[in-house]
Amino acid sequence: MVNLLWFRERPHYPDGFAGAKTSSREAYYQGYAGAIRAVATDLGIAMELVYAGDRLSGLLAGPDEDWDDIAIVRYRSIDDLRRIVESKAYQETAQPHRLAAVANWRFFATKSK
Repeated sequence: MVNLLWFRERPHYPDGFAGAKTSSREAYYQGYAGAIRAVATDLGIAMELVYAGDRLSGLLAGPDEDWDDIAIVRYRSIDDLRRIVESKAYQETAQPHRLAAVANWRFFATKSK
């Protein structure tokens, strides 16, 4: 999965959310990524962070494509990812961090040839 991330100025959590982070990057990389890894582990699903880094320059990008970070995560199958995001644990622990942190997001599934 290729993730293009555009972070909020500050995270926007629901009132009373336990574990709220103070910066959007912290909300994404510690809150969201930590929670989704825990959910995957509990479900017996392997996932691997292949790459995460700052976007340096948009060489052929328009003004609406000014992404902050790019992250690439490998799952064994799209069904594994579906099991994660459809789980109650994901919706309660990971999704609130993602929604709080990310203002705009593109999420591409890929398959090697």
